[in-house]
Amino acid sequence: MLLTHVSARDLQHNLSWVQNWGYWLQDADIDTIAESPYDLMVIDYSRDGTDQTRYSRGDIAKLQAKGKLVLAYLSIGEAEDYRFYWKAGWHKGRPAFLGGENPDWPGNYKVKFWYKKWWNKALKPYLDKILAAGYDGVYLDLIDAYWYWGEHGYSVRKMANKMVKLVSKINRYTEEESSDGFIVIVQNGLGIVDDASRKSVKRYFQAIDGVGVESLFYNYYSKEDQAYRQSLLQRFGRQGKKILNVEYIGEGYYDDYRQKLDKSAPKMVGYGADPDAELDRLTRFDQ
Repeated sequence: MLLTHVSARDLQHNLSWVQNWGYWLQDADIDTIAESPYDLMVIDYSRDGTDQTRYSRGDIAKLQAKGKLVLAYLSIGEAEDYRFYWKAGWHKGRPAFLGGENPDWPGNYKVKFWYKKWWNKALKPYLDKILAAGYDGVYLDLIDAYWYWGEHGYSVRKMANKMVKLVSKINRYTEEESSDGFIVIVQNGLGIVDDASRKSVKRYFQAIDGVGVESLFYNYYSKEDQAYRQSLLQRFGRQGKKILNVEYIGEGYYDDYRQKLDKSAPKMVGYGADPDAELDRLTRFDQ
């Protein structure tokens, strides 16, 4: 019999065993999560987004002791004015990476994510806090910020490549700082595998362990958009990436949603969140 050594790092990146997941960003309760059935949880690094209420290393270890993978949510395409890195006096153009406020999300500001100062002032310190708390990985949001800048004076191809470069940088940095490996899952922005160069797409798939996608089966923009995203997910599936899906639906849709998941290709792991998309509690989708 041939015995092979499997490192802790390899095991950390093997998500094939994950059968369900939960998504709770506002005031997540550690005890409730610990007693939940979810294999993988995405939470904010703090109860209310501020540094004062951040979860301790002991909190994260409690969830891991229950066999859960715990990922910290991190927006890499927008700055949030309630985060520890935000400084008084910041406004559009100051610092240079800061863009305009998102009209749909007051307090969130577009950022020129490729600027080195965005990394130095916000992302690196944020990752250091996440690593220090012992999270298993990160769940990166606002990947599609590359498209925003592609519509505001920049080349879509160049912006897509720069986003890949940033995700790869996050992957390299966290791998170097974590002895047991560190999971990187990206949310949305599926079109990056069409918009980036071939070399960058290869690099992107090397940097990530999975992808999360919102509103694929319900509340989607159009049938054409749904079909396009489903075709892109096929590419992620062929690369062996774990696919997570969240739908913002009422409990009355749960059975129909489960049937859609059973029929989906590629296979994905679903979570039914509340219709208001506030992500302020853990639903009973898998209970």
